[in-house]
Amino acid sequence: MLLYSIIFPIISVVAIIFFLIRYLTERQSLATTILWTLLWLFVILFSIFPDASERFASLFGITRGLDFIIIVGFVVLLYVIFRLYNKLDKLQDDVNKVVKEIALSNEISLDDEEE
Repeated sequence: MLLYSIIFPIISVVAIIFFLIRYLTERQSLATTILWTLLWLFVILFSIFPDASERFASLFGITRGLDFIIIVGFVVLLYVIFRLYNKLDKLQDDVNKVVKEIALSNEISLDDEEE
C-alpha cells in the first residue's frame, strides 16, 4: 500500500470532523458541510481506490483519471473563488451603507452642535 493511500484518508477524516464541528456550532451552513464532506469522501475514495478516478473520468469523456481529478480540483477552486468574490462584494456594499449612515448621522449632529 502506498503512503498517500494511508495519509490522505486520515487527513480527509480529520477535515470531515472539522466541518461537522463547524456545522454543529452553527458557524457554517448544512449545504457547505455537505459539499465539503462529499469532496473529502472523494479524496478518500480516490486515494484508496486510484482506479475509481478512471471510471469517473470515462463517464465524463476524459481519458485519464488524473486529468479528471485535476479538472474537478479546478472547478472546485473556481467555485470557491466565485463564492468569496460574492461575499466580498456584499461585504463592501454593507460597509458602504454603514459609512453613509454614520456620515449622515454625524452631519446632523454637527449641525445641531453649531446652533
